[in-house]
Amino acid sequence: MRKLESVITDYNDVDVWESRNGQIDLNVIGATHATWHPWQLMTGHAWDAITAAVLLHPGPINRLLMLGLGGGTVLRQLRNFLPDTHFTAVEIDGEMIRLAQKYMELDQTDVTVIHDDAFAYLEQETHCFDVIIDDLYRCGTHDVERPALVDAPLVQSHCERLTDEGSLVMNFVMGRGHQNMHRSARKAFTKHFPSVRAIRPPHSHNEVIVGTRSALPLKGPRALRKITPMLTDLEDQKFWKELRNLKLR
Repeated sequence: MRKLESVITDYNDVDVWESRNGQIDLNVIGATHATWHPWQLMTGHAWDAITAAVLLHPGPINRLLMLGLGGGTVLRQLRNFLPDTHFTAVEIDGEMIRLAQKYMELDQTDVTVIHDDAFAYLEQETHCFDVIIDDLYRCGTHDVERPALVDAPLVQSHCERLTDEGSLVMNFVMGRGHQNMHRSARKAFTKHFPSVRAIRPPHSHNEVIVGTRSALPLKGPRALRKITPMLTDLEDQKFWKELRNLKLR
């Protein structure tokens, strides 16, 4: 591997690495914050679980909002499945946007990128979205951390920008130091949504929780299995099949 660039901002310390096979990783505090591969879409990590959670939405997805763009790994995956959906992404770190454009072909995902604080953006936004993805993490002292506790008031505020049958998707790091956040989030989701599921990837300690306001329940494991043939790469198919789809409510 070779380091291509290092960037220190008010929000992230980022190292850009390139592997021999051409894969690009944006690493933050030793963890991979975003990844791009020349021919593979899936990764075996949290991005796959976020994509899967979005595709559990029971209705059409015309407008999708992502809070916390990172390098755009999720939106690159989702564009493969949702060619006609309008994507909007909000990212507070301008350097992260630049790195995504330079190294991860962000512009090819046809996404409207807004350089702003996600919470400030939500306060002034008037449109509603069929799906909102919240993947807001920042550098802490020794690990990544969420900028705010995910509790019932925060989930309710996100719901105000969802359509009447919209779905909310949130990514959570699991393990030591993250238990309270994860527990609070599960409680908030099961309180606010009639149907809640969790997706876990095979190769990282993450859980992606999705809840929908729709009268129709979120799709189950069979729906994800039906998507497998849309992935032409065998390694992509392998990672996709290894996702765990758990019913929480």
